[in-house]
Amino acid sequence: MGDVVIIALVVSSVAFAALGVWLLAAQRTSKRSRLATRLRGVKQVKRYELGDTLAESREQQLKKREERKEALKRQAFSDIPALDRVLKKSSFAEKLNGMLIQVQLPLTVTAFVALCCLLGVMGVLVTVIWRREFDPLMALIFGVTLGVMPYAFLRVKVARRLKRFGTQLPDALDLLSSSVKAGQSLNAAIQNVADEMPDPVGDEFKILADELTFGVTFENALQHLTIRISTPDVKFFATAMVIQKEVGGNLSEVIDGLQKTIRERFRILGQVKTLTAQGKLSGLIVGLLPVALLILIYVLNREYMIGLFTTKLGHILLGVAAGLELLGALLIRKIVKIKV
Repeated sequence: MGDVVIIALVVSSVAFAALGVWLLAAQRTSKRSRLATRLRGVKQVKRYELGDTLAESREQQLKKREERKEALKRQAFSDIPALDRVLKKSSFAEKLNGMLIQVQLPLTVTAFVALCCLLGVMGVLVTVIWRREFDPLMALIFGVTLGVMPYAFLRVKVARRLKRFGTQLPDALDLLSSSVKAGQSLNAAIQNVADEMPDPVGDEFKILADELTFGVTFENALQHLTIRISTPDVKFFATAMVIQKEVGGNLSEVIDGLQKTIRERFRILGQVKTLTAQGKLSGLIVGLLPVALLILIYVLNREYMIGLFTTKLGHILLGVAAGLELLGALLIRKIVKIKV
């Protein structure tokens, strides 16, 4: 067993070293790429070739938006009609389908769930090959870990996209207000934001402009936007636009007030994250420490821990420990999570 631990530590050390080298190389490559891009832009301006670069950038944006439209056209949750009807009644399947559309993954809900199950089975098989027997605890750990990896990846991609959208939204509202002040209609101002802003704000406003052009009511188009981008700022924007349309008033002042509120909210949110960072890290360490110790002792001295999994008292103790872990995690999350 000691040899296995030494091998695992060596493999982990090599993996972390390789990860560090890769991150360092990626950072240097990114700096070189940015520098090369700027130098190429300067050369193109001197040779009056800036129009070609703008045309290429515009073509790439149009290609991304066409892929986005194709993803939006895919409404089926499954290629099997009966299963598709069942999944459309599930709120989780609907939410999962929306996440797949946001990150533009060419997968249906059924294919994504099948991928998670396949990776879970692979985790169990890896455990059986490694232990040369079926170990329930290790099989559960490896199976669940590999099984939830695609969903965790999906959540991270969606969270990053929503974060980019939230960061770009105040600038988009500023541009929208300036377009309205210049005398453009609201639809034309939305189209202007779609053309000038980068993705994902430009992508979402392009869909909003297309829906308005094709006859979708303003309220429904905004409702579709809040479904695709379910953030408080977008809900504030949609609510303010609907109220302004029903009540009337100066549209540019409403948009200016909204973008100032969103900027101030981001400022306060940054301060809150700074103040609660230590509490979040402490909660993460305290929560993962018992689980890590359980796995470590089980690997090093299986006979010492086997009673927890083979006796009734051990099952009770594991249940109590899991309940206390969950309760502690919820309490710490409640303390450090402050809504702004």
